[in-house]
Amino acid sequence: MADVTTPTQEPTVVSEQTAKAVTLPPWLERLWSDARIRYGAIAVVVIAVAIGAYGLWRSAQHDREEEASLALSRVLPYLEAQQYDAALDGDPKKTVRGEPVQGLRAIADTYGSTAAGRTAALYAGQIYLDRKQYSEAERYFEQAEASDAVLVRIGALAGLAACKEQQRQFEEAAALYERILPDAENIGFKDKYMLFAALCLEKAGKTDRAVQMYKTLLAEFEFSEYAADAKAGLARLGTVVEY
Repeated sequence: MADVTTPTQEPTVVSEQTAKAVTLPPWLERLWSDARIRYGAIAVVVIAVAIGAYGLWRSAQHDREEEASLALSRVLPYLEAQQYDAALDGDPKKTVRGEPVQGLRAIADTYGSTAAGRTAALYAGQIYLDRKQYSEAERYFEQAEASDAVLVRIGALAGLAACKEQQRQFEEAAALYERILPDAENIGFKDKYMLFAALCLEKAGKTDRAVQMYKTLLAEFEFSEYAADAKAGLARLGTVVEY
């Protein structure tokens, strides 16, 4: 019997081919060579990417705002019941939908850039102010001051001013009350904060500025409930004005 030889299988060798350069059609090459068109196309791509990124950011912000609002709604009953420790620190023993109740501090610290987070900071600041823990109160009031909500912003600045008053920093308190005035004018509280600013200026020994503030209050709000206090302030400072 003849021997059958199996031919040896040689390894397959892939021949290296020179890559063929990709060329643009002539009309596109001419178009792309125009710098204005080239940079315009790049700008369109950049804008499209930016819009997409902004959309994602907005969606994430919306989700965080919802989370913060939900967390705040769960802790507000403790605040209303004057259970201030639980309002500040939360109630880990109570869960809602499997989640523990977060306190105002946690909400403000976790969701500080949201509207609900800044409102939580305002409430936390007020609790610390009532407890005479001024450095903590100021930290949360400063966070709340960035709110877009007028009442929260006014509350934060008034809280900061109250902290300064309690620490006998009357001129700084007056400056904070004056910062409230543009917002307060829009909601009908300007006369109140003008009086507070004038009283602080008087306590700070800034007599001329206090007199001017009292006079301005009387000129703008002749029939205000704070007019009598302004007249009394002027009398204390030796200036009597008849209105």
